[in-house]
Amino acid sequence: MIKTTGAEFLRFYNDETIWPEGAWHDDETILVNGQEVDHYAEDTIAPDAQISVEYGVVFKDERGEVELGSFESYFKKWRKAQSAVFLTVEAPKEKLDAVKAAIRAAGGRIA
Repeated sequence: MIKTTGAEFLRFYNDETIWPEGAWHDDETILVNGQEVDHYAEDTIAPDAQISVEYGVVFKDERGEVELGSFESYFKKWRKAQSAVFLTVEAPKEKLDAVKAAIRAAGGRIA
């Protein structure tokens, strides 16, 4: 099982470099904040949503004869190739501005 944020999942799902022409997926289970969804877009997945991905297969051709791997391993391969990571951060309310400032000062971006 993969756990990620909505922002990271959508970046993966919309990354044309990882999805060659004709690639498609099937049989995955994707939970958004604990609820199963079958439409993966900005209108159904908020950047701060908690995403869980289980099962699934990614294929390279229309007939499903060339398998690229499980959906989970395909996501992990993509994640490993990224130059940035996504975080979920918890901070006390009274320190939120300081935490945001520290992230930005270190070169981070807050979605």
